[in-house]
Amino acid sequence: MPQFFINKENIQEDKILITNLSDINHITNVLRNRKKDRLILSGPENFVYEAEIVSIKPDLIEAQIIDSYFSDKRLKISITLAQSIIKSQKQDFIIQKATELGVRTIFPFISKNTVVKFDSEKDKLFKVQRWQKIVYESAKQCKRGDLAEIKPISIFDEVVNLENFDLKIMCSEKEAAVSIKQFLSKNKVAENANILLVIGPEGGWSDKEIDKFTEKSFASVTLGKLIYRAETAATVAISHIIYEYEL
Repeated sequence: MPQFFINKENIQEDKILITNLSDINHITNVLRNRKKDRLILSGPENFVYEAEIVSIKPDLIEAQIIDSYFSDKRLKISITLAQSIIKSQKQDFIIQKATELGVRTIFPFISKNTVVKFDSEKDKLFKVQRWQKIVYESAKQCKRGDLAEIKPISIFDEVVNLENFDLKIMCSEKEAAVSIKQFLSKNKVAENANILLVIGPEGGWSDKEIDKFTEKSFASVTLGKLIYRAETAATVAISHIIYEYEL
C-alpha cells in the first residue's frame, strides 16, 4: 500500500487532513482511491497511521484514523551525508539512494572542483526544493518512517567546520593508507551515534582541502583499489557504514 507523509498540524484527534496537492492528485488520479479506501500515512516522530478516506475534495482529503503504530524502519545510527554537488541526474541519483539507505541529513555543498554552477540564490533554492521532492518520493517507495532533511546549499568551509559528530569521515581517492573498512572496524560507536560522511566532486579534492580536513580531525579513508564515480562512491561508503554498525 502506498505511503504518504503528514505534518503534526494535519492530525486532528481521530482524523487526518491531507492538504498536499501533489499527494491528493496521486491518491485520487493515480491510485484512484475513493471513499472507504485506506491509506498509510507517516507522521512526526516515526508514527504511522492507517486511515480510511471519509471525503475527497480538490484541495482536501479527510481520513478517519483506524490504527497507529511506531515504525522501526530507520537506522539506529544517524548518518549525515555531505556531498559536493555533481551534475544534475547524478546528484538526483545520490539523493534517491541516500534516502533509500536511511541517511537522515544531506548537506549539498560547493568545493573547489565542483563543476555545477548556480546563477542565483533562487536557483539554489529551486534545486533544494527539487531534491526534497526526490527524498519524499524515495521515502514513500521504501516505506521509511521519516524523511531525510536536505540542508541549504553550503560552501566547503561550512562543511569542514561541522561539529558534534562521533565520527567524521572523508573519502579520498588520494588516500591509500587506510580503507573505510579498516577504519570502521577499529572505531566502534554506540547505537545512536552521529556519523558525518563527506564525498567529493567529480574532479576530486584539492590538496588544500585535504589539509583542512586533516586539521579538523576528519578521518581520511579510501574506498578500495578501484576509483568510483562520485555517485557510486556515496552509495558504497554508506553501505560500508550500515554493514559495520547496523547488521
